[in-house]
Amino acid sequence: MKKLLISAFSILSIVGFSQRNIKIEMTEGYELSNILLALTKYGRTDKWDVQKIPPYYDEVLNYFEPVKDHPLLDSINYSRPKWEKFLGFRTDMYAFSFDSNGRLKRDYPFNSFGPVEVDKHIDLINDFVAKSNYRQFYNNHKSFYQKIVENYEGYYFVDQSKKFLDKIAGKPKADNRKKYIVAISPLVGGQNCHRDVDSLTTVDFPNISKDLIQGNLNSDLTTRVVENHSLFTEMDHGYINPISEKYENLIAANFDLNKWDNESGYPGINCFNEYMTWAAYDLFIKEKFPKMADSISLQWQYQNASRGFIAQNIFARKVSELYFSQKGDKKLEPIYVPLLKWCKEVERIVSQPSLQNIDKEIFVKTDLSNLVVQFSEPMNTGTPFKVQLVEFKNSNQTGKNNWVEIKDGWINNGKSLRLKLNTSFEEFALIFNWWGNDKPLLSKNGIFLKPQSYILLKK
Repeated sequence: MKKLLISAFSILSIVGFSQRNIKIEMTEGYELSNILLALTKYGRTDKWDVQKIPPYYDEVLNYFEPVKDHPLLDSINYSRPKWEKFLGFRTDMYAFSFDSNGRLKRDYPFNSFGPVEVDKHIDLINDFVAKSNYRQFYNNHKSFYQKIVENYEGYYFVDQSKKFLDKIAGKPKADNRKKYIVAISPLVGGQNCHRDVDSLTTVDFPNISKDLIQGNLNSDLTTRVVENHSLFTEMDHGYINPISEKYENLIAANFDLNKWDNESGYPGINCFNEYMTWAAYDLFIKEKFPKMADSISLQWQYQNASRGFIAQNIFARKVSELYFSQKGDKKLEPIYVPLLKWCKEVERIVSQPSLQNIDKEIFVKTDLSNLVVQFSEPMNTGTPFKVQLVEFKNSNQTGKNNWVEIKDGWINNGKSLRLKLNTSFEEFALIFNWWGNDKPLLSKNGIFLKPQSYILLKK
């Protein structure tokens, strides 16, 4: 089932094979791109895009300390506003391997996001490889990489995920001929993606968890199901996107981006597909892990609403309703027409409420026994919700927080809320709708208040 390919040092890579035509890889070229990005100024300071899990991350910094000032690192110091270059550099390196002379060569003309950053800097990259002795570092860590590859499939429910998608969407066209690869690195944090690197090869580029990296394979089941999203919501693009293409005109006519999208960065049909991929993830965990499904789905709905998919919660609920109402074998494609009809009917009420008249830069001295919060539209006044209080001292988080359930206090027809807060925190953030909260604040129309909305307060 697993196989270590070492056929001359020039094509060293770590590969694991699945029984269902799935290959897990940590290739030499792809790991090089992730190490290079981790060594840049942005990579060293950013909290999300580069994962900094010890001891591997520390070993990377220590080994490459002698070349920390190599000119390549300034040239590829991409930041979040330059995400296309950052992500393009990371994923395009998958198309490269080393020739017999130890220099990078392009194996196929894969370009993921437009900018050709690898090709532009190829001479500097080769110079870095030579001066840093990168290939020895990769060789020294191959047993570490192999353990991650061997454990990945079981840890992330890879086989179960693909079987579920095959069942509800049918195997993708040419599935028996096409290679499906999961390219992984311990250094990948955010910005996962799904790409066809050629006509017969699809590659997903997900992040991997701290527990898997450190070999803690006895993580609780909830943690593993939560982390499964990083693969599942990339894998299912290979199923969702082809179905959506059949209904492209219907989607354009019934899914108005001006209503459903708030600067997500996913234009046109891509926005609809992102809604659908996450709705399919909800279906998967509801069928396979029903006891924890609602809680996990809610957390990712917060996340997606914060990304610009403002009505993910009501969209996913409708997909689930249509899917589970089918008799016999349940399929995804038959729900497209009724789903899109519903999208058109409800789009007039789709808007994301927000907090009004707040200061998010300074902690405002406030009478906590009479705090009035205002909203951009009427909120749901009939259901209790929770807020989180996060303590600060000298404008820095202390690590202390607690949850407060709010049951009443609504005024002004649901557009204002009068709160009486009792807390020992002298300085704190009042946060609505974020990770860990099991009772969201919704608008009158059922849409989340913008997740991670907050007010800075002090006594």
